[in-house]
Amino acid sequence: MFHYHVPTVLTGRLGDAHGLHHHPDLMAYSASNIWPADRTWIAFTHFDLHGTKVAGPTPLIEALLNAPGLEALRLPWKP
Repeated sequence: MFHYHVPTVLTGRLGDAHGLHHHPDLMAYSASNIWPADRTWIAFTHFDLHGTKVAGPTPLIEALLNAPGLEALRLPWKP
């Protein structure tokens, strides 16, 4: 088994998320799911994806889509 198959949950401040890339409990992998305590949004990435998916309230998604210097697109949604 590779290390990414071992569930690891870390807590902290969003501003400290960059440091998780070198956290010893994550071995060679970065954090794959980040969400706030109120769970109003989630950011998901995987080591072999070419991007990150974000789900959350409409204002957050609109801000990401309109952010200069950020390449973002809206994926089709089927409930």
